[in-house]
Amino acid sequence: MALYKEIADQILDKINSGIYKPGEKIPSIRQMASEFGCNKLTVQKAFDTLKQKGYLENMVGSGSFVKFPEKISRTGDIFDFKTSYISESFFPYEKARDIFTSLFDSEKTHAFSPSPVEGDPEFLNILGRYYQVPIKQMFIISGAQQGLDIISKVFLTHISDNILFEDPTYSGAISLFKARNFVPLELDGPDIKLLDKNLSAQIKLFYAMPAVHNPTGISYSLEKKEKIAQLSKKHHFYIIEDDYLSEFNENNLPRFVDICPEKTIYIKSLSQTTVSGIRLGFMIVPESLYDKFLYTKYSSDIASTGLLQKFAKMFIIQGYYEEYIKKIRKTTNNRKKKLIQLIKNYPGLSVSLPQSGYSLWIKSKKPVTLASVPWTRGENFSFSPEFKNYFRLSFMHMNDKTFEKGIIYLKEIFGRI
Repeated sequence: MALYKEIADQILDKINSGIYKPGEKIPSIRQMASEFGCNKLTVQKAFDTLKQKGYLENMVGSGSFVKFPEKISRTGDIFDFKTSYISESFFPYEKARDIFTSLFDSEKTHAFSPSPVEGDPEFLNILGRYYQVPIKQMFIISGAQQGLDIISKVFLTHISDNILFEDPTYSGAISLFKARNFVPLELDGPDIKLLDKNLSAQIKLFYAMPAVHNPTGISYSLEKKEKIAQLSKKHHFYIIEDDYLSEFNENNLPRFVDICPEKTIYIKSLSQTTVSGIRLGFMIVPESLYDKFLYTKYSSDIASTGLLQKFAKMFIIQGYYEEYIKKIRKTTNNRKKKLIQLIKNYPGLSVSLPQSGYSLWIKSKKPVTLASVPWTRGENFSFSPEFKNYFRLSFMHMNDKTFEKGIIYLKEIFGRI
């Protein structure tokens, strides 16, 4: 084998094992040439090979860095255990049709009128009452991902260095923020000692999913929330509280936005609790940041769709939203029980309980070497090698008939692990 290929393979091994992490600078061409006892052109060829394959990128004047993975979640699978949205087959379309018909009958073309940049005032009030949150610094967004994008623009300068993440964490946040700083999770939230240790002066934000964590399904304890709130004041950082599926957590604990509103940027998506096509959510930010956030949101898309806001407002007022959530909770619990029972039949697989939400975070005793799998691999949520043997199994993006067939399909796949 040519020497440059040996060098490329060794660098790639260090990337795959986590020695060289995404966003991290690797040794220079001169250092590599000295280490391998070759000329710099040979090392340059190895670097070029890895750049062409998407593992490295060059920053002029700074050197070569491990490239962040650029992944878009796609699935055309019949048995889709990857997508973490609720299947539209559950949505009460007849009730939705009645609401839209009523809107058009009463408002005619005014149904399409734009709402203020912060959102329909009546809708904001309804959301505030339903979720028991203050509306003074609330505004409507087009889903949680837009909320994260707005944060990235508000805190633009060196945000990769300024934000701390749970490990593992939501893959969309990793990609958007080019995540570099992590703190490991325990069964009730982050390791507080390591969190405190990682909170240097440059950390301005901590991204958390405390109600139902994605992908692990754990929930923060009140004790850890209070300690993190104290640390946010001591170290002067903001908590990004991504309220992912709190409707599916039976413990009605205070949130960060309740405990320390002055240090919390709260994000709630309705797309996760209704259907993916309803691109609506809301944010609540500290008063000192509100004007900047609202201007950034206006610069992004002027206003979220007024028609959907009118629809969602009536969907909540008429009690359909609460009725729908109760139905989905029941289906979620039934499906989760079936999957947990199935996993018990395979000694090579394990799942730590309790887990909330409509995914399961599963550990395999050995690497899953199958070329194609119907779930999301652990490496999508963490750069730590320990999570390569984990996977997230989401189970609500199928109708009942397809899910039952999916159980049979999983038996076949699990038997090959």
